[in-house]
Amino acid sequence: MRKYAITAAVLAGSLVLFVPLTVAALLGALETIGELFGLEPATGGAVTLLAVALGYVTAMEIARVRLHGFDELDRGSWPRRIARHAVLAAVSLAAGVVLADLLVEGVAVGIGNGQPVVAAGAAASLVALAWVTVRSLRAFRGGVRRPARPQ
Repeated sequence: MRKYAITAAVLAGSLVLFVPLTVAALLGALETIGELFGLEPATGGAVTLLAVALGYVTAMEIARVRLHGFDELDRGSWPRRIARHAVLAAVSLAAGVVLADLLVEGVAVGIGNGQPVVAAGAAASLVALAWVTVRSLRAFRGGVRRPARPQ
């Protein structure tokens, strides 16, 4: 019985925590990229529904990882593994775009308001974000090249 309660709590927690954050990251990244290229942001019902679906997939994968470990990401055939990693990479990329936009705005506000401490903190955070991104991409590449576990 305890096992079912833990599983239910992890699933509920993942849904409550990660679906809204994923939807916000995906829609925010679309808006940021749209503004960057001068395009009208696609925030219609279909785009929002797709973001919610990707949020659900992300929450379920995070729950599986929390319950069974990182090897769960390598289950199934190679197209499913690649698709799983692609979804998680897209969500991570969207979160990075939103965070980078927020930090660039922080630098601009710090400079515009004559607050060098705010601008320096945001700039240092941008450097840290870039460093984490490079390290994460290297780890991802190494993980994809790792042979799959036997079925």
